[in-house]
Amino acid sequence: MIGASLDRWAPMNTKPQSLVDQLVAYVGLSRHAFAAVVVLLLALLLASAVFSQGGIAMVGPRGLWKLGLEPTMIAYILGIYPWLQSRSALAIDALRPLCSQPEIVDEVYVANRRGELIALLLGAAFSLWVTSSWLVAGTWMRLYLITADIVLFSLMALAIYDGLQRTRRLTRMVRAGLQLDLFDRQLLAPMARWGQTVALTFVGGICLSLIFQSYETLHSVRSLVIYSILIVVSLTLFFTSVWSIHKALVAAQQRELAVVHQHWLQARSELKRKLAEGGQDDIAGLYNPMVVLGAYESQVLAASTWPFNPKIVKEVVASLIAPFLIYGLKIAIGRLSGSN
Repeated sequence: MIGASLDRWAPMNTKPQSLVDQLVAYVGLSRHAFAAVVVLLLALLLASAVFSQGGIAMVGPRGLWKLGLEPTMIAYILGIYPWLQSRSALAIDALRPLCSQPEIVDEVYVANRRGELIALLLGAAFSLWVTSSWLVAGTWMRLYLITADIVLFSLMALAIYDGLQRTRRLTRMVRAGLQLDLFDRQLLAPMARWGQTVALTFVGGICLSLIFQSYETLHSVRSLVIYSILIVVSLTLFFTSVWSIHKALVAAQQRELAVVHQHWLQARSELKRKLAEGGQDDIAGLYNPMVVLGAYESQVLAASTWPFNPKIVKEVVASLIAPFLIYGLKIAIGRLSGSN
């Protein structure tokens, strides 16, 4: 489970916004204590299911290991959320002084309960589709799997929805207009970090879940659908967040070039007028602004219009390779051992 040290990332002024946050606040526990309670309840249900089938000897250590997937992933999702909240708050705080329409900033914190409920129901329905083909012996074991998967996929759907909503609202702030300094991109780094954080969170969940998967389940259509969705979502969230800032920086670059070009034309016209009049006085003084403006134009053209450094891209790309490596290793080991 994610350690309590992540609590320090939560912004002090963040109010409970998501459906899960409201439930946690209603229960009166911290998010990590709430996650521990949920996992404990599932563990008790799992223990009942295992002993109803004759104990661990009947299930087998490998079967018991695979049954730990759902509690582990539930703890991961509930535990990592405060970190995602803090990254989102940092991105909002970075864009707030730059935003041309301050009223849009307040709308970022408005929750969409209907959307959350729809995501919750879709996740629950998806979990029933996933478990419908499983051949499970024992009523208690089936009850455990159905319950655990409904909770897991509902939380997963809410996490996907929350990530998409936060990214969409941040993108809306950017599109509303930002007072950007083309040569000071540090203010935009939290926006890029938000996209990176969401992508790494989903990739981390993928890698963690792959550890519990067997050779047989990795070949199933349902597993391929689940992992394909998660990879597409992680890439979408990352590139959507940075692409909106990229377009805003390109627009700022074009505005700066337009101003520079206008001043350069004025300086050029003044120089041509002076030369046409046959005057030789202060020619250098009229020519110098053109040189300065030309040099400044080169700097504007050379300025990066991406809100991140190459290190962020390398980290995201490297993280995306990890699930494929784990998947390949699991498949290779399964084929070599002839295991299910």
